[in-house]
Amino acid sequence: MKTANSNFLALIADYIFVILPFVIILIVRSAQGVSGSFYMLPDWGIAATIVYGQLIVKLATALAKTNKPKKTSAVNFYLTVLIAFGLVVNVVINILMLVIPNEVLGITQIALFILATLFHFIIGAAVNHIELATEKT
Repeated sequence: MKTANSNFLALIADYIFVILPFVIILIVRSAQGVSGSFYMLPDWGIAATIVYGQLIVKLATALAKTNKPKKTSAVNFYLTVLIAFGLVVNVVINILMLVIPNEVLGITQIALFILATLFHFIIGAAVNHIELATEKT
């Protein structure tokens, strides 16, 4: 049976693979002597999109596994928010960063990445709660 601690460690492990490309880019840029404009990389939007995609799959899978009654309207709401405001908004910002990069978009994508990070841990904890409830039945 999973514990809250093991779930948190699993969430951290998942997240390490999200931030790993940024660590590598930072190391390479530092080695090249290139500094600044790290926030202008369009990769932030891609990473946030991946986080939201993972959350959607995790949430849908956990809900499908449980036999407990579900509030369909709430499930639809959360999935819609993740898709519309997570995936779609990040994809649009990412495309804009590729086409017309500017500082406002750079800062926006960082803020959206931070929001995706918060959702990763909040929804990840909710998914753990659903999975624990499923295991008990």
